[in-house]
Amino acid sequence: MVYTKEYFDEYLERRGTGSIKWDGCNEKFGVDPSVEMIPMWIADMDFRSPGEVMDALAERVKTGAYGYSTKPDSFYDSIIRWVKRRYHWDVKKEWIVFTPGVIPGYTIVIQHFTAPGDGIIVQSPVYYPFMDGVKNNGRKLVLNPLIEKNGKWTMDFEDLETKVKDPDNKLLILSNPHNPVGRAWTKKELERLGNLCADNGVILIADEIHGDLMMGDSRHQAVCGISEKIRDNTIAQYAPSKTFNLAGLQTAYAIISNDKIREQFNKGMNANRIYNMNWFGPTALETAYDQCEEYVSVLCAYINDNMDYMKEYIDTRLPQLKMEKPEATYMVWVDFRGTGMSVEEIETFIAKEAYIGVDLGTWFGPGGAGYLRFNVACPRCVLERALKQLEQALKNRQEM
Repeated sequence: MVYTKEYFDEYLERRGTGSIKWDGCNEKFGVDPSVEMIPMWIADMDFRSPGEVMDALAERVKTGAYGYSTKPDSFYDSIIRWVKRRYHWDVKKEWIVFTPGVIPGYTIVIQHFTAPGDGIIVQSPVYYPFMDGVKNNGRKLVLNPLIEKNGKWTMDFEDLETKVKDPDNKLLILSNPHNPVGRAWTKKELERLGNLCADNGVILIADEIHGDLMMGDSRHQAVCGISEKIRDNTIAQYAPSKTFNLAGLQTAYAIISNDKIREQFNKGMNANRIYNMNWFGPTALETAYDQCEEYVSVLCAYINDNMDYMKEYIDTRLPQLKMEKPEATYMVWVDFRGTGMSVEEIETFIAKEAYIGVDLGTWFGPGGAGYLRFNVACPRCVLERALKQLEQALKNRQEM
């Protein structure tokens, strides 16, 4: 297929389809079901998946039986080619381990590489399942908060060095690119972090699920592409789910070059009886990776334009808010602290006065209070409507 802006401009009706994002929005934020909220929270896109993927899945449906499935060689070959083209490092088939999602992937690591009470480092504000996975498994959450200065976010290496040298801390979970602040970490930053972990026996889990979603001139730096030393201390996690809107097909994978670490990871998979893939997953992954690179290029350009539109709207019409354009992902991290509202008021206001469902800053841990995360992987008409509702709700509050 030939992809153009119009493909992503199409409004895709998702209400009544069983979508968590749409059909679960009002309940999630405690808003009367009669109100039509605009869901801009959970990280799936309001765009159609690539046409080639839909066609391939339709053919798969025609088999008529949807039992247990294998992982064919073509599945691994597609991943190897994609990683080489997109992230510029060479992967061997035996390094690739299927997982039903990146969250189960790092939960298995937490359960089988650490003991209750062990420390696990995360860099808040960060994707909240990182923290949930640590706490829900009885491990100690160790925070290495990011530093924010004038809307720019950086790693606190001085604090990190102290944390990785503590022998009680066994893992570091990295968001690369970072969700929610949108940083595309540089090679220099990742090299320093990776070496600190490797030198101090702290295994690095690199969640790189947003690595295809780069904005403007930004480029994704894969942690494992930096050096063999860092690669052999890293469990890198990927999936086509964010890039091609395939999250419901539960097709993710870990890449682990270190034989000993991979063996331990596989033991964790076996302990949880995780063997078989979703019947449709391999077909979707192979088709997306082998045939749909143009889709990704046009998609990223469209999201980039949405981000530019939102930034200009906020800068010119909503000066009480602050937004720095992300370098990656399709999430926008907006600072509401200039509204004069308390954190609690901000988080109530967005749902119950603006009627927009977004991820609340406090969910992301320390550093997130006063911020809201907007998912802008939506047709422009949806973004325009949301910003108008937000503007009107802020005006209404000022007039109270």
